[in-house]
Amino acid sequence: MKYLIVSSCTCLAMLTGCSKKSNAPGTGTTGNTDSATVTVINGYGSGKYRVGDTVNIWSLAIPANMVFDTWTGYSTLLQNSGEWHNSFVMPAQDLTLTASQKSLAPFTLTYEKIRGMNIQKNVYYYFPAGHKGIIYLLHGTGGSAQSLVNQFEWTQTISDLVSAGYAIVVTEAEEVSLNTDLNGDGKIRWDLTPADTLTNPDYGNFRALTDTFYARGYTNPSIPRYSIGMSDGGAFSAALSFIYKFAAGVSYCAPTSTTVTNSSTTPFQFCMAKYDNDQEVGPAGDATAQSNANALSARGICSKFYLHDHSPVYPQRFARRSDISLSLSASLYNELGTNHWLDSKNYLTAASDTISARIQANPSAYPFSSALTPAQYQFFTDELDCMYAAHKFYSDYDKTTIHFLEGPCQ
Repeated sequence: MKYLIVSSCTCLAMLTGCSKKSNAPGTGTTGNTDSATVTVINGYGSGKYRVGDTVNIWSLAIPANMVFDTWTGYSTLLQNSGEWHNSFVMPAQDLTLTASQKSLAPFTLTYEKIRGMNIQKNVYYYFPAGHKGIIYLLHGTGGSAQSLVNQFEWTQTISDLVSAGYAIVVTEAEEVSLNTDLNGDGKIRWDLTPADTLTNPDYGNFRALTDTFYARGYTNPSIPRYSIGMSDGGAFSAALSFIYKFAAGVSYCAPTSTTVTNSSTTPFQFCMAKYDNDQEVGPAGDATAQSNANALSARGICSKFYLHDHSPVYPQRFARRSDISLSLSASLYNELGTNHWLDSKNYLTAASDTISARIQANPSAYPFSSALTPAQYQFFTDELDCMYAAHKFYSDYDKTTIHFLEGPCQ
């Protein structure tokens, strides 16, 4: 991973480029006196790299009953050794890094319709014994509670949050529940205005749902609350965490409202994407997010900014999903290369919408991706956007986000 970070406690700027010379992750040039060898155990990315190159490494696929634990070896080279996907600048020596996973106690999100401010709401939740916080997860435009809990990257994040001792609550925007564009903006999503818990059901629903959980004895008001949202849900996370004075909030792929930023006293983290192709984000949105993080920090409110960069495609990437084998994953990888969607360093040359349009227009040229089930295909295109650093929720910063929730100023 590659970071640009701004915090109220420390200021660090690090943007790294990639100049790895091999044509596939895990292999590298040989015979160079200025190169060294990386060996990855329980993961991918082994090969020979030039000194000064940025090296990406990945854990083996993580089963449903496990979560990623840490990298050991030369882990001090990494920004956060707890992330399943990591990167570092190649030093002038051979090195070995080992990925480890740890067991996750079985858990199931409970689905229930619970009365909100005005109507019954779709809610998924899990309250482990002794939970140290409640985290509300917020979908993006066009999403729903159901789509969030079934999206692969979100499920990885939910597992990491549960493993870290947090309770999970997922509901959806009022417009989604009613399937109606209530404010006439042409989209089905969270309504950020008015920022009022008595007249705006998108805010009032969280009070109603949480009061229900209190009344049932699942949790209590002394337990801190947090929010993590994607896209429009990220913007809503900023407003929601401000209104209810949460312990911290996080936005993925949304710069949030500058008006909220100028008023909020809630620690807030921005996780943006460098090649975000959404019309409401893009380079300008990334710059606004960084400006908002700086503004919070300037007022003494803990804030961090991360700019998720693109990463190479590797043959085993798609086997992260349990019903995609390593051989099928390799075939999907090769299919991308054969159809010229990978550059010489295995970075994608386009986001998933462009690639998907080509697949649908000429399926015979894409026999493996065309044969995927709808759920597998959705996963496939989601993963493309995560690697391209487009407008998509990603689990690459799970431990970084948990670290922020547990100590925003650390």
